[in-house]
Amino acid sequence: MVSGRLIRRAAVLLTMLIFWAGSAFAGDILRLYGEENVGTAGGQFLRIPVGARAVALGKAYSAAATDASCLFWNPAGVMRTPGRVNYFASHVAYTADIDLDFVSLNHRRQNFGFGLTMGVLRSGDILRTDEYHQEGTGEYFNANQFFLGASLARAMTDRFSIGGTVKYYQENLDQYQIKSLLADLGILYLVGWQDLRIGFAVRNFGSDLKPSGTPPALPDGYTPTAEFQSFPSPTVGSFGVANTWVLSRNVDMMTTADFNHPSDFKESFRFGCEVGLRKMLFLRSGYETSRQEGGFAAGFGLQLKRKQFLVSVDYSFSDMGSFGTVHYISVDLSPLHKRKDPDAWRRKGLR
Repeated sequence: MVSGRLIRRAAVLLTMLIFWAGSAFAGDILRLYGEENVGTAGGQFLRIPVGARAVALGKAYSAAATDASCLFWNPAGVMRTPGRVNYFASHVAYTADIDLDFVSLNHRRQNFGFGLTMGVLRSGDILRTDEYHQEGTGEYFNANQFFLGASLARAMTDRFSIGGTVKYYQENLDQYQIKSLLADLGILYLVGWQDLRIGFAVRNFGSDLKPSGTPPALPDGYTPTAEFQSFPSPTVGSFGVANTWVLSRNVDMMTTADFNHPSDFKESFRFGCEVGLRKMLFLRSGYETSRQEGGFAAGFGLQLKRKQFLVSVDYSFSDMGSFGTVHYISVDLSPLHKRKDPDAWRRKGLR
């Protein structure tokens, strides 16, 4: 008779094979030489990282994503969040007065979980210019973008989980719009030694992005086109490991590392370290290689338990080179599950 453990291992193996086959079937998900395709993908807004903790760790987060921001980094992490229900909000004061806001909600049960996400990029008013008015025509336009996502995660065993997200993406550039459906896939595996985790995620794969409508009229001497050019989606794959080392009763240290492979940029390695003091104060730093400038990030976080809530407030900054320093702040709220007393009804009946 086949044991239950053997069945679970076979299920894990089959799931991993299906995952890899599905990723390959998506077609051109990851181009082999991303460095040769610089500037060829659209929807770069979807690449802007969210979550101050993830940024402070150098964005090495495919295996470390066990908070509510996992819906962005690796949806399989839903099965490892601190609470059964998690509320998350993140704000980024990006370059050129651009703001990025991200909110998410996820709920997990014993063997499955789900979540909802929304991200909004606001450009503010942009002064319109043309070849005759280089200082501006006096008119303004906007370049806003947003996405809505729904995620599902499943715990195949007590160590192995998978997750996926479907996203509706829309970009508004003046009177033109880009609309598309994109998807993320992720896996998370606990090795069984200390807190060692292995994570893999493919994000933002789907159909090409192309503006709707008719291109504007061109000046004399240019060849008009009937439709806009399309661009591939900003697909990125990442593979990482993370582990928490207990240094003393009140001090622990988490180290994490990722290999990041974008479809339209050079591959990079990401490294991060987090030192936790009494599980209340967390100091973090991280670095990403293969950047022509910048790459360093750092930050801190506070985690407090108040009644039945676990509250985490995180801050980080990232060196963007010529674009200056970008600041991130995020809040993670987790209502803690309170077990019911099975004998409460007995005591109530004796009153």
